[in-house]
Amino acid sequence: MKNLNVILLNFIMLMLILNCSSSQKMTSGEKSKSENATNTGIINEFFDPLILDEDELKWTKTISIESKSDQINSVLSRTDANEQVSEVISGYRVQICAVSDEEKARQIQRDAILKFVSDEVYLIYDTPYYKVRVGNCTTRLEADQLQQLAAQNGFDDAWVVRTKVKPKTSSSSSQINIKKDKNE
Repeated sequence: MKNLNVILLNFIMLMLILNCSSSQKMTSGEKSKSENATNTGIINEFFDPLILDEDELKWTKTISIESKSDQINSVLSRTDANEQVSEVISGYRVQICAVSDEEKARQIQRDAILKFVSDEVYLIYDTPYYKVRVGNCTTRLEADQLQQLAAQNGFDDAWVVRTKVKPKTSSSSSQINIKKDKNE
């Protein structure tokens, strides 16, 4: 009986060893580059993206039909072109919104262009927000007056931000007139 138990135990151990061993052929040494590239699940460290013969991606901006307006789009393109002026100084602008939706920001920009006829309106993308800013103020007092004007025009959440602005020339300078109480 003791002999039978030893034989049975040896048989079970042999079966376990055989079942646990790999069914794949074991090789020694490194595999070639082509074998590494063809096996799935193995990272190909020899990939070179510079040898790809793909054309460069070109990004185009799409504008919906609803947002096209002859007068507004010409003004928008003009303000974008003005943003590329090389001479800038430290100054202030009034930020009237910061939203993550580009279409909503463009609509607010259109409203601001119509309400701030004498001041320039900028649409700036600063990840992840589109910011609409108004004016090129050189002093804080001037910016505060523009902020009050923005609040009067329905932009209640407008605030002053310090940024680089274009210096005013004689043709682009404008005065901000705010109605003051007679008690002052």
